[in-house]
Amino acid sequence: MALIDFDKIKDVLGLSKPLTKLIEVIAQGTGAITQPYLIKKNADAKAYEISVVSKAIEENQNSLQKIDYKESKVSLRSLDKESIKEITSLPERAENRVEYQEQKRQQNIEKVTQIAAEQLEGEKSVSEEKVDEDWTTRFFNYAQDVSNEEMQGLWGRILSGEVKNPKSFSLRTLELIRSLSKSDAEIFTKIANFSISHGKDAFLFKGKDDELKKYGIAFDDIALMEELGLLHSGEFLSFNFEKLPNDNRNVFVFGNTIVFYDKKANSDKQSLSIRLYTRIGKELLKLIDINPDFQYIQSFAKELKNDNTTLSYAQIAEKLEDGRLRHTNPMEISINK
Repeated sequence: MALIDFDKIKDVLGLSKPLTKLIEVIAQGTGAITQPYLIKKNADAKAYEISVVSKAIEENQNSLQKIDYKESKVSLRSLDKESIKEITSLPERAENRVEYQEQKRQQNIEKVTQIAAEQLEGEKSVSEEKVDEDWTTRFFNYAQDVSNEEMQGLWGRILSGEVKNPKSFSLRTLELIRSLSKSDAEIFTKIANFSISHGKDAFLFKGKDDELKKYGIAFDDIALMEELGLLHSGEFLSFNFEKLPNDNRNVFVFGNTIVFYDKKANSDKQSLSIRLYTRIGKELLKLIDINPDFQYIQSFAKELKNDNTTLSYAQIAEKLEDGRLRHTNPMEISINK
């Protein structure tokens, strides 16, 4: 097998560093660069699709009775079952089945990698660290059997995230996502909109009045996330703000909104009832565009507001590579009585 000169590919095709690295990962996981969709624009891709369809029709003409083309879709009607039995032997039919399955798997891989390419297209740089070969092998072994479009989108974002920052998604996370159904993913996405990040932790705010129920998060939804290993099991935990000798500030992130909690020196201890995400849950949160309800943020602030505390919010303008956040000027959060 000839070695692939990725620098030459980049120079000739004008690919960015993120897309060049993606091609390396695809080649590492599948043994080849399989489709021109990474380097072709829409017109070229359509021409390629037509040529493939034409070739397939030509090669299978004898086994087809009727060919229809309508609304950019080709409909092929095969011979009846009895005719197929006469034409093909059992080993041939088995070979055809295997070939069909492998073609479908190839198509699944190509859709997932195309989504990853689209995710990386706007990126200017990626980590120099290489993606682990075992991770890559496991990823493509799983992704090849994902046919649902929404789940393919999820796998595509995982691949682009790992290319950008290796070790973002563990093998355990891949194993869990492999068994995740579309409905499971929808429930996780619904719950994720109420996720709060604080340092390396991520949690849901329960509050005294069970805030999550107000937004359609049922007990069964929480129980499912717990069963899947995305939320820690057991009773709600407490997030504690201890009594400290100096003024102090805590920073919480709700999607693209940042909340500042300022507490005066020697103020009494405060606690929040929370539901804590597991490591896998936190990794999956990276794939979700979190859009919290501002009333949820106000409820959070109301729980902590007193004469010794101030809560303000701002919109995140940019997330810097070193973890810092650029944001708008903070404004005090109005508390509904």
